[in-house]
Amino acid sequence: MSYAAREVQPTENSYRKIGAGACGVILAQEKSSSVIKLAKSDHMSLWNDFHMHKSIERHFQDWGFTEVRIPCCYYYSPKENNLYFKNLPEVTQAAKDLCHLPTSVLVTQRIAPLPERARILLIDKYCAPRIKETALGDASNKECLVRVYLGSLEGRSERLFFSLRNFKLHLNQMVDLQLDIKTMAGRIGVAMALMHWAAETDARDVEFVLGSDPMRPSLTMRSTELWVLDFNQVQPITMDEAGVAKAVEAAGINDPYLPKPLGASPIERQAWNAFAGNYIRAADMILQDKGQKLLLKLPRMFIRGLIELRRLKKKAKKPEAEEDDIRF
Repeated sequence: MSYAAREVQPTENSYRKIGAGACGVILAQEKSSSVIKLAKSDHMSLWNDFHMHKSIERHFQDWGFTEVRIPCCYYYSPKENNLYFKNLPEVTQAAKDLCHLPTSVLVTQRIAPLPERARILLIDKYCAPRIKETALGDASNKECLVRVYLGSLEGRSERLFFSLRNFKLHLNQMVDLQLDIKTMAGRIGVAMALMHWAAETDARDVEFVLGSDPMRPSLTMRSTELWVLDFNQVQPITMDEAGVAKAVEAAGINDPYLPKPLGASPIERQAWNAFAGNYIRAADMILQDKGQKLLLKLPRMFIRGLIELRRLKKKAKKPEAEEDDIRF
């Protein structure tokens, strides 16, 4: 092999794109325990991601809450820090076609993807037969984090377009996989209470995903870890009715991660009851610990707000359904 050919061959030290979002593009090395998020354009969004991530991480630690994991937030480097890219030319090489350089950088812990056995199971159950071999051989499917859609029953099998990167796992599919839905919903309830009443944020647009613990590799879907990530849109809230209204509005954006009230099926009701019950219990503990017993009504207002939001959405859909009945 020529020297020129060796120059372009990827190595374990090479950075490659493993994800992207509205805020930035994510790079990592093959066996690295950290990831680099590079801002595409909105540098304040990445700074907010860092600031809110650190705050929420600290409150999770203060309460010893580990049932929903949060990646360690290592450091932030502003766009003006030219030394970052000078000292890491391999990052520059990987990022030059993905965003404008220099740019701001956020470095956090890497969430380990689901193990091969779990990936094969997802492909076998939900990928169209004619593209299963392609999906099994697609290297990008190794970066498998599963988005937990507890508020949706719209999961489908045998999809013609299939990717395990940020795979969306809906409530009906969780039932199919025999996952512990009540436990998962309850843990998300506690996490939301911590973000609202300890960190005093609206938890806007955070994501809950299933991944692995690098210290305790999971072998099956049932032994995975629940993680929360992506804090770039999170905003502070006031500890009053206006803050509750802001949190309810933000929860509409988090749809469909959160369980929905007023569900028709038993599993929807079980998920909602586990979420709401744990949310209230955790919020009460947090506010009492802060000496704010007079604010105990606020978490209940949030839960009632979600119920009312759901009622309005169901009411808005009902005339459409009736119109369809008349048409057909």
